[in-house]
Amino acid sequence: MEHLIAQGFLHVFTLGNLAAMVFGVTIGMIFGAIPGLSGATAMTMLLPLTFVFRADTGVLFLIAIWNSAVYAGSIAAICLNIPGNAAAAACAIEGHLLAQRGLARRALRASIVGATIGGFAAAAALMLLSPPLAAMALTFGPAEMFGLALFGMAAVVSLASGSLVRGTIGMLIGLLIASVGTAPSGDIRLVVTPDLINGLPMIPTLVGFFTVPVLLEMVLHRRTRVAVNLASLDQPDTFLLRLSDWTTHWFTIAKSAVLGVFLGVVPGHGPTIASFIAFGEARRTAKPGHEFGRGDIRGVLAPETAANAAVFSSLVPALTLGIPGSVDAVIVMAALTMHGMIPGPMLLQSSGDVLYTIFAGAFVANTLMLIFALTCARLIARVTRAPLAILAPIIIVFAMVGAFAVNGDMFDVYVALATGLFGFALRLLRVPLPPLLLGLILGGPIETYFLQATVLYNSIWQAMTRPICAALVLLTLATIGYTLIKELKARSPEAEGRKA
Repeated sequence: MEHLIAQGFLHVFTLGNLAAMVFGVTIGMIFGAIPGLSGATAMTMLLPLTFVFRADTGVLFLIAIWNSAVYAGSIAAICLNIPGNAAAAACAIEGHLLAQRGLARRALRASIVGATIGGFAAAAALMLLSPPLAAMALTFGPAEMFGLALFGMAAVVSLASGSLVRGTIGMLIGLLIASVGTAPSGDIRLVVTPDLINGLPMIPTLVGFFTVPVLLEMVLHRRTRVAVNLASLDQPDTFLLRLSDWTTHWFTIAKSAVLGVFLGVVPGHGPTIASFIAFGEARRTAKPGHEFGRGDIRGVLAPETAANAAVFSSLVPALTLGIPGSVDAVIVMAALTMHGMIPGPMLLQSSGDVLYTIFAGAFVANTLMLIFALTCARLIARVTRAPLAILAPIIIVFAMVGAFAVNGDMFDVYVALATGLFGFALRLLRVPLPPLLLGLILGGPIETYFLQATVLYNSIWQAMTRPICAALVLLTLATIGYTLIKELKARSPEAEGRKA
């Protein structure tokens, strides 16, 4: 293991990998800071570009975009009170109050330091937790892997969608799309044109679902640009340059980092939920005399540390079990699949050198993000005022060119446009896309595991009653049951009365 770690850091510092991460951090900062766009948009738009790179270079490029975009959402949240992404919504609560008091620089400094510490904690978790988790998963048979995939889908549907019914609908749509083409049994299903014999192409489908709906929503709401006074960015501040600042806030940072790592590893949570839980915990434990509600720096440190701690840690189940811990992890899995590397328990054995390069790259990407943010955060804050009427056409052109470039086939462009329009319709109907995308990525594997388990154990009942599989199925049912109870309580007359 020590040899692989050393080799990973050696590979990271090659010119190509460093250049890819620098470029990725730059792109992620810009996309994350502009309200309405996100790291997922940038990752899917540029995903075809990773096909011309080596596998490790391509994934390092993507995780650099992802990590920096999650942080950069806090720039718009603090300066404009408009979160650049969902994960930055918690940061906006206290961060913008600080900016209104002329302390925008202090809030931005707290944001980048918290994000960097959280990122380092997640990178350490990724490197330390992945090998034992992969070793444990190697003992799993088809029945256990089926139960694991089932639990992963239930977690995302229950916890990431906000509505169990809508989440289930999204997941079933994803499973239906995944069933197009040749089944594991050899049957041909839902093939209306020969181009679909191998199913819908993954990259154009992801490009369509992630890019087109966002841009159409901007047009629908006629968004142009945000005008705001950013003069407070020029006020100097020395926060976190003094030892007293660290001794005062170290517990908030450490607690938030642990929360973020834990919630990142559990499928279905991710940066958004981690940031709100950490914010709530920081506010709950604040001592009398706190400034929550007027602009408390802990309201920035806690959510930002947790959000970035949940980024790389969500790759742990994605790379070792094949169960993405977040939607962005699906894109990373797609990049590996493009290079013939199937995420799962065998990946560490078959491509350990590539994985440890990615693990090492997580540390380097965080360092680059810190340097870039400390030197360029004020400039990026001004980029958020760029006219979206100019940005939107550029993004859609790049997205369609990327969809075409994968196979050089116009059919892929049609797929990207069609899935984009379909995804936009689902957004209007408030059907969440994360469960759909998880169903799309797991549809093939879960069907394969089901068929293998049925053949190996003679009946599905014998497969499901194996101890580990039975425990996972019970966890799945418990997750769904907990969500149902929570939703029913939220809709009860007492809860409605409190809201009123």
